[in-house]
Amino acid sequence: MSTKNASLKCFITPLLLHTKTDYNMPVELKDIALLGGVSVAHAWQLGKFARRVGAARGKFKVKYPAISGNEEFERYYRAQMNSLEFFPIFSTSLWMSGLFFHQVPAAIAGVVYIYARNRYFNGYIVSVEDRLPGFKLGVRCIMAMFGMFLLGAGHLAVETFAGINIREQYLQQYLKF
Repeated sequence: MSTKNASLKCFITPLLLHTKTDYNMPVELKDIALLGGVSVAHAWQLGKFARRVGAARGKFKVKYPAISGNEEFERYYRAQMNSLEFFPIFSTSLWMSGLFFHQVPAAIAGVVYIYARNRYFNGYIVSVEDRLPGFKLGVRCIMAMFGMFLLGAGHLAVETFAGINIREQYLQQYLKF
């Protein structure tokens, strides 16, 4: 095998050959470790947002249980609530893309989503318009994870019900391994 093919195989093989042929095998921790790390990082981020809203409540003198009355506080509050509203969408997308496609690209998209959510929060507390770049990037990350899930689930369905392994055929036909 040439050096070029060997290096290409080392790069592509983990992504394309990730799917186990026996789908009844239990998932091993090494197969979901990155997903767990991203999930914990996002939970920590949500806690950080909650602390910032609590500090803003004191700074703008908004007494519990009020959530309105000061426009600046309301932006903090809405940024946190929107982040909480997106949590189940993000978590489901992250885990399904990681389980059905591959944990590495799913985790990368998850880390970018966390960055986007931070950008969203910081933009929102400045002005309503400044939230948009972070929001749009976050939605793109979720769409990418959803796409990964669809590819992985589609591959599983084709292999399970039609007996065709698309990844193997791709490797044999185009990469000549």
